Amino acid sequence: MLEIIAYGLIWCFAVYGILVMLQEIMHKNTYKKIANNMEFFMIVKNAEDGIENYIRDICVNGSVLNSLTIIDLESEDDTMCILKKLEKENENLCVLNKIDGEKYLLTQVDNI
Repeated sequence: MLEIIAYGLIWCFAVYGILVMLQEIMHKNTYKKIANNMEFFMIVKNAEDGIENYIRDICVNGSVLNSLTIIDLESEDDTMCILKKLEKENENLCVLNKIDGEKYLLTQVDNI
């Protein structure tokens, strides 16, 4: 009798383990499909103090990024210069000024 109960418990744990494994496989495949199509938008103004480190962290650690579009709202500091320098280094980075950013966002909304 104890032997039957023990085998039943082993089978329950085995089936549970297989179901968890299948769930993880499905989750990872779904995440990759979603992540490959992600586009990020960022709006900044007067952010020269930390923008370079922040963008470098996103572009290096966020390997799922297909594109990062940054719109600068007429910064009065060196934010735009820093962003233009980073844009040359990263092919997935697009930096726009306020006017071009507004046009870009309107085209994105029209595409939805």
